[in-house]
Amino acid sequence: MANKYFSKLIESDFIPFVKYGIVGVLGLLVDMGVFYIMNKKLNINYVFSNIISSSLAVIHNFVLNSYFTFKMTDKKLNRFFRFYLIALGGMVISTGLLVLFIDILGIENMLAKFISILLVAFIQYFLNKNFTFRSKKIVL
Repeated sequence: MANKYFSKLIESDFIPFVKYGIVGVLGLLVDMGVFYIMNKKLNINYVFSNIISSSLAVIHNFVLNSYFTFKMTDKKLNRFFRFYLIALGGMVISTGLLVLFIDILGIENMLAKFISILLVAFIQYFLNKNFTFRSKKIVL
């Protein structure tokens, strides 16, 4: 029974997860690019740089996930609010990870940023799929 559920979950999540990953990579480029410019070129604090770069990436990712990944463009404001709440949780986690990686473990800023994004992305996919872009029908 659990194996059947797991197989169904993999089949139903594979294509959307790949699309989410593509959008995520593009968002990663936005996030990392803005973070690099702000932190490395303009010498702006990494915490502030992270908040700005992450926010821009969130807007980018919401638009692309709405139209490309989940194909749900109704209730945009409601869905954006949910998407942003999940993203804010991700920003809190990624900022905490940055403090841990950079200040405590001494990892280079850009590598620390990249690692934090990867860790948070997996959690956010499932939350967005089941909360932000959920259809009315819930199947367990």
